[in-house]
Amino acid sequence: MIIDIHAHLGEDVVFDESLNEQELINAYKEHHIDGGIVQPYLPRPYVSDTMEIHNRIYQLTKNKEKKFWGMASICPHFRPGDYDKEAKRCINELRFVGIKITPIGHATHPSSKDALHVWEVCQELKVPIMIHTGAGVPFSDPISIAKAIELFPDVTCVLAHGGSEMHNQQATYLAKKYDNVYLEPSWVGVLGVMNMINQLGYDKIMYSSDNIYNIPVELAKYKSLVKNQDDLDKILYKNAVRIYHLDV
Repeated sequence: MIIDIHAHLGEDVVFDESLNEQELINAYKEHHIDGGIVQPYLPRPYVSDTMEIHNRIYQLTKNKEKKFWGMASICPHFRPGDYDKEAKRCINELRFVGIKITPIGHATHPSSKDALHVWEVCQELKVPIMIHTGAGVPFSDPISIAKAIELFPDVTCVLAHGGSEMHNQQATYLAKKYDNVYLEPSWVGVLGVMNMINQLGYDKIMYSSDNIYNIPVELAKYKSLVKNQDDLDKILYKNAVRIYHLDV
């Protein structure tokens, strides 16, 4: 089994990317991906646009061809009441499994006042927070998350992209220091991923693609580095099932 914990849907107004439902399903079929946790590409910063893409993701979770779960992505600068209402709708009604902050896209330092409110919401709703790291420093430097991690030790934090190629050492440091920090190292080179495995073992790393064209590249990294099938299964799906409480 393979579960992709970082997939996207919709149209991104920050990075000019887009992906529709059938493109994602077709890519998963081609590469034998069994399911994925899907979050919005960054919509226009309006509550109505955010709700619209969350609704599309919810409809995708009903798909019979592949298994999908939703992840909310809500601008932390929305009024707290609006933020809370949409976050609770996504988790409690749409059954999403996590919440995302994209510092470079949301213009949000991950330990700022507005971001800390997101951590509070994740704590209340008992879901992991995923934070984009890597591109977009200084906000996306993994070390920027340290304050929030220490304030919310009971909130599971997944560092998307594991700091990417330039900052993966900082991400690895955080994952090694804090029990509640996990990594999904999409876009990190094979040597960086090998260093993560050497320092952290196999229980804190999860497979993800971030982009359908990156699926075979990410698979090749792990299949090259990890020869024990049980250890490979942890990265490809078991850790995701455990951390996100997925119904597989």
